[in-house]
Amino acid sequence: TVYAGHRGYGSHGEQPDPIDIVFTVVTRLEVSQVTGEVYRLDPKAFVIMHSVNDAKGGMVKKRALH
Repeated sequence: TVYAGHRGYGSHGEQPDPIDIVFTVVTRLEVSQVTGEVYRLDPKAFVIMHSVNDAKGGMVKKRALH
């Protein structure tokens, strides 16, 4: 999911340029690949990672039962 974002104030004053905020859920095996790609595209990217216990809807991969 991509959200339209607005920058706030930084050490150099107001940052008026709009930004895209990408929200995604990936498996722990995909974290390294995704973060590598993010930093390749934007070395100054701000990335937050958080464990997810449950996700429903959208394009969630199905897990094996055993």
